[in-house]
Amino acid sequence: MSSKKKKRRIVRYRSPININIGLILFIAIFLYVAVNCFIYMTREKISVYEVVAGESESIPGIATTGIALRSEKVVTIPSTGYVNFYVKDGSRVSVGETVYTIDESGSFSELLKDAALNSTTLTSDNIVEIKRDIFSFISSFDDKDFDSAYEFKYDLNATLIECINLNALDKINQSLLANGNNTLSLNTAVDSGIIEFYTDGFEGLVPEQLNNDIFNIGNYSKNTIEKDKPVEAGKPVYKTITDETWYIAVPLTDSQFEKYENKDTVEVVFPTENIKTSAYFTRVTNDNQHYGLLELKRYMIRFADKRFLNVQIIGDTSTGLKIPKTSVVEKEFFTVPRNYITQGGNSEDYGVMKEVIDDAGNTSEVFTRVDIIEQTEDTCYIEGGDSVESGTVIVQPQSTNRYQIANTVKLSGVYNVNTGLASFRYIEILSEKNGYYIVESGNKYGLQVYDQIVLNASLVKENQVIFK
Repeated sequence: MSSKKKKRRIVRYRSPININIGLILFIAIFLYVAVNCFIYMTREKISVYEVVAGESESIPGIATTGIALRSEKVVTIPSTGYVNFYVKDGSRVSVGETVYTIDESGSFSELLKDAALNSTTLTSDNIVEIKRDIFSFISSFDDKDFDSAYEFKYDLNATLIECINLNALDKINQSLLANGNNTLSLNTAVDSGIIEFYTDGFEGLVPEQLNNDIFNIGNYSKNTIEKDKPVEAGKPVYKTITDETWYIAVPLTDSQFEKYENKDTVEVVFPTENIKTSAYFTRVTNDNQHYGLLELKRYMIRFADKRFLNVQIIGDTSTGLKIPKTSVVEKEFFTVPRNYITQGGNSEDYGVMKEVIDDAGNTSEVFTRVDIIEQTEDTCYIEGGDSVESGTVIVQPQSTNRYQIANTVKLSGVYNVNTGLASFRYIEILSEKNGYYIVESGNKYGLQVYDQIVLNASLVKENQVIFK
């Protein structure tokens, strides 16, 4: 056989297609992981928030400057002359007590100065008063407020001069009379109260006269009455604060006026004096401008020398649990009279006695467990479902009274995920601030500290499994 024929008998072999199962599985797994990673990266994440304790102001506080309103009587000098005082500024006087003298010639002032320099005699009453002032200063002194030491030095010096002047007054007056000089007149307190040696024109101010111009401190002027200075007849010489009850008027915005509508008492802080006290609160409106009126029965003598005061009104604070607003959802629940709720069966479960009609038309009562979401004194809010729905008739225990379930109400709540399942928990909102709610704590059906809830409730459905 020729070589050409042999070559023609050669048949080319086709290799079979081999399917690599491992490669296919790898590609499938890779695609699955890639798709899931893409879905995970592009969808919104379900985040969990741990409930913590918190508080916020349900009624905001007010920090402002107020004006003092007091019962003040201004006394004018009966004749022109040089005035000398015998009581300290801000001290308490009684009717008939010597307050000041009028010296028409001016010679008495020099005699009084000489007596203050030469006399060293103090009565036992004087010494008791000085000891009382020293003890009061020592017991209240604070190293951080060293300025009070200078104030005490001034007050103690004023007390000494007052005591010496009073002790020398009778002798000097007798000497003047013996020499035929009757230019000195003694003047006593007309009313009992707190003495102040300044006037400012606001002594007769009443709430009905309040206006915004009054609170402009830049326009305020205080006329201090100085000793050893001539005073014209008919001019103010001192004033007496005759009542321990006093008021502080503060300006209010429209919002503050509305929020404090039901407030009768408030807590007030004087920050510069570190004093906190309670005050009665009323609202006043003059010419469409709103003001708050604080009525106080303490500390009047402490602030008697001040017309304008820095005050802080403490707002109402809500204490509870702090949750984000994004966690809150609303859900409808059936309302059932509380006296229709009972315990039944062989368990401690709560439920209702459901009226059931069989095929023969016979009526019976069957205990049906219900989920109570919240309850008040008269009403229970229950979860609807297959066993309890709109139109279901329930029977009051130990009675023939019947109630048809129909009314619903929307309640606010969050999705609790402590067990990994999103379950609705009722919340009662007390206040809100900066994207958070303060909700009631200690509620039997509500939340507790450290509970875990869904941060963004819009991404979750009830009973959804949550992987934390």
